[in-house]
Amino acid sequence: MSIQRIFNVISEKDYKEHSQKTRKIVEKANAILRKPRELNERKMFWIYRVLGKDAELKIPKKHINDFQFLIMHILKKPKENRFNDLKSYYKLKEETIENLKFLLFPDKFPPGSYNEKLKKYGVEFYNPQVILKRLDFKDFIDLYALITYIPLDVKTPFVQDLIDEILSIDPLDTKISLYKKIKEIFKSLGSYEKQMVELHLKNVSYYHYRLMSKGSIKGVIIDGSNVVRYNDQESIVRLVDLLDNLYIENMTFFPAIIVFDKNIEYVLKSEDDKDILKKMSEKKRIYFESPADELIVHFSNKLGYYMISQDKYNEYQFDKDKLLELRRFIDE
Repeated sequence: MSIQRIFNVISEKDYKEHSQKTRKIVEKANAILRKPRELNERKMFWIYRVLGKDAELKIPKKHINDFQFLIMHILKKPKENRFNDLKSYYKLKEETIENLKFLLFPDKFPPGSYNEKLKKYGVEFYNPQVILKRLDFKDFIDLYALITYIPLDVKTPFVQDLIDEILSIDPLDTKISLYKKIKEIFKSLGSYEKQMVELHLKNVSYYHYRLMSKGSIKGVIIDGSNVVRYNDQESIVRLVDLLDNLYIENMTFFPAIIVFDKNIEYVLKSEDDKDILKKMSEKKRIYFESPADELIVHFSNKLGYYMISQDKYNEYQFDKDKLLELRRFIDE
């Protein structure tokens, strides 16, 4: 058994960047999962990034309290029958449960189907502990990074170009027709190429992964000034973060329109925030209006778009189901 190819991959600059990003994702998901009482639908997205589509499709169909209880049960005494209870309750695949064990205890359990996924490197290990020793891995997060990495020598120029096109989609600027064209190209890919693209997107931008993999895409109007003032922060950072998190349990949002009050520049305190606002204002779907609320509701009624705001807009007529609270888009 030769593992020289793996050593060559591990030494690549792109792999090192991938490994660092992967570790942050897994450690974040692990920290969330080990505090089951604090779980909510938003935090579950971090867990789905590791557990995969099987979990993302099946777990949300039941109440989150059920998942919380089953995880607390496992953490109290991580026996095999308790994992089997969770598997049976959600009708999860064996690989999903193996990934759950890994996510909860990455120093003890390898990720699901790791041997099958190592075959692309032409190797097979029968004892996962041997992997840690032979490859000098810190824990099984390093193994997860290895099996989710797309080696440069298997990325075709077409796939790489498509990944770049997908990641360039800007909800504030990209034409709807261009987004649809890119998605049609993605949908036409073979299963292996599609899996490569999805693995890369999950590690780089979960929003863009959702844009490609989810069917329910809706337009949205963001109350920019309201987001900036959230929790009296008076910072545009929250808004920038929001644009990377435009998805909830059953919907992903594109395109996005931001409406600011005309005085927003004077609300922002730092010069950095003002510079960000200036660059943002150059995008095609940015508006400045006072009162902003009137234009936000007008767009929603005219275009059928959802709205993100902490305001209630009580003085306006609109579809109440189209108003989404900002907290639904916040990871904390």
